[in-house]
Amino acid sequence: MSEPRNRPLGNTSLPLIALTLLAGIALGWLLRDLSAWLLPSPAQPPASATPAAAPAPTLGAAAPTPPAASAMPAAAPSATALPTAQPTVPPTLAPSATPAPEITGYAGHALAEGETLDTLAAAGGSTPDLIARYNRLAGAPQPGRALIVPQLAGATSTLPSQPLLVQRGPATRPWVALTLDAGASAEPVAGMLDTLRERGVTITFFLTGKWIKDNSELTRRIVAEGHEIANHTFNHPDMRNLSAEAIGNELDDTEAILSATAPGASIRPFFRPPYGAYDERVLQLAEARGYLPVYWTLDSLDSVGEPKTPEFLLERVTAKLTPEQLRGAIILAHCGSQPTAEALPQILDRFAAMGFEVKKLSEVLGG
Repeated sequence: MSEPRNRPLGNTSLPLIALTLLAGIALGWLLRDLSAWLLPSPAQPPASATPAAAPAPTLGAAAPTPPAASAMPAAAPSATALPTAQPTVPPTLAPSATPAPEITGYAGHALAEGETLDTLAAAGGSTPDLIARYNRLAGAPQPGRALIVPQLAGATSTLPSQPLLVQRGPATRPWVALTLDAGASAEPVAGMLDTLRERGVTITFFLTGKWIKDNSELTRRIVAEGHEIANHTFNHPDMRNLSAEAIGNELDDTEAILSATAPGASIRPFFRPPYGAYDERVLQLAEARGYLPVYWTLDSLDSVGEPKTPEFLLERVTAKLTPEQLRGAIILAHCGSQPTAEALPQILDRFAAMGFEVKKLSEVLGG
């Protein structure tokens, strides 16, 4: 007998279905918790802390602009940083604390009895110190001392310039000024300098500008060994036949070539006219250029007449004048004379034996 098609579900089937659903739900929860325990997710940083990716460098691209200086922290000094080298300025090129005074003119003046450098400076629009330095004075000058007075810019001078020619120094000391003129040959000069150096003697050289130009090394040696340089013109002309402008050029050009050859060396204030040829105009024009004209007391004659022997020159230089006349004497000889070079050791030795010292012109003139 068959059962009817629409038979209702019995009480046993409903509990079984409910139990199956609950078991499925419980199993889902269990699998979720087990997955969270076995595979934990890493903590993610906040978006603001994530660095932006740096752009890839591009060859040839401009460097990025650095932040403004005020935004950059100060760099700490390195303990091993080397100090920055400072340039060394040669003393001769350093600016002077007291700039050289501006000189607008010169006057020649022989110091009178009772005059001092102070009174002379007041009359000449100068200063005592400037007069002393310009004339290479080592002390107070004696009456009769011929001087060049430099006049300062803006100062008033009531001092007329006197035409001067120095022929000797005072006879107060047993000193002799040996002066050597250079305008021709230079061959004997090295030997002369050797002799002077060996005996510890310094003298005055009157050099022409052309001689300086042709003998630069010897000129520098003369300066380096402490000798005094004086102006003997550039081309050794008879200055009486020159115009005022040409005389000025002869003196100025010689000064310029010495400055270029031996920087720092001074050729002022002494000047000797070539051949001893002068007149009042030559003297005044030289003084107006700041030079004191110098002649001589005794000519050795080593450049005139027949050739001289060393024996002749020894007697001429040391015995022609009396000892009293030799005191303060200015002796003329020449750099180009080989007999003078040969006689020089005996001349210096004899003067020493006589109790005389051979000195620079500035020392013998005194002051």
